[in-house]
Amino acid sequence: MWVAGFALLVGGGLWLRVRISGLDVSASRRTLHMGETARLVVAKKTWLGTEPLAHPESTKYITNWESMAVVEPDGNVTAVGTWGEAEETSNVMAFNGELKGFARFSLRAGGPGPALDFAVEAPTVTEMRTAACCSTPVWLTEGQQVRFHVLRRDTDHADVTRRSAGTRYTLFFGSGLPNDPNAVQIVGYGGGINPATFRIDDERGLIVAPASIGNLNYFTVLVFARNDKAVGWKQFKLRHTPAPASPER
Repeated sequence: MWVAGFALLVGGGLWLRVRISGLDVSASRRTLHMGETARLVVAKKTWLGTEPLAHPESTKYITNWESMAVVEPDGNVTAVGTWGEAEETSNVMAFNGELKGFARFSLRAGGPGPALDFAVEAPTVTEMRTAACCSTPVWLTEGQQVRFHVLRRDTDHADVTRRSAGTRYTLFFGSGLPNDPNAVQIVGYGGGINPATFRIDDERGLIVAPASIGNLNYFTVLVFARNDKAVGWKQFKLRHTPAPASPER
């Protein structure tokens, strides 16, 4: 009887292993200091181990705290903040069809920080609770265009603003899903704010704000840039266009 019970327990555990999540999500490292990146590896759980995914290109990623750990569409995870704490944790989830899984990361203050300098010609936000580290947020008004540059923080300070220089931009709109075309489905507000309305015009070196943020007073967007192994980021706090002054009588 005890043998049968043990076999049932083991079998039940294996069934739960496959049934509960379905994906095994591992990472090159689980502890990240600011600016450090880990690469996710995703496989399908089986009864006795794992096997490669039939369609790995269909895997989607989402982070639960984009102001602490961002995830790019290819599964690279980078630490960008700890909300001012010495250490924080963040989960990154992977989805492939009906299968899902996650990896938990320990995020530590300090470290190399960003290797790209994200310079924007816009006024700074002096206080923002959800601000990522190492990069001061800036204001952006509805419909506004501001100049920006992405420069390497090395001896050459090469300008890598343009995508033709190998730079990739990933946008986050509060949902944790990189380049989310409809973040309102997850966050419940911010309809119409997406990569089509918040635009990175790298050829002209412009960031273009949405024409409207609807009934919201503010909305925060995080822009993450990668050029090879160098990364940088900037948060933008969107606000309404100031109302025109009433004419004097």
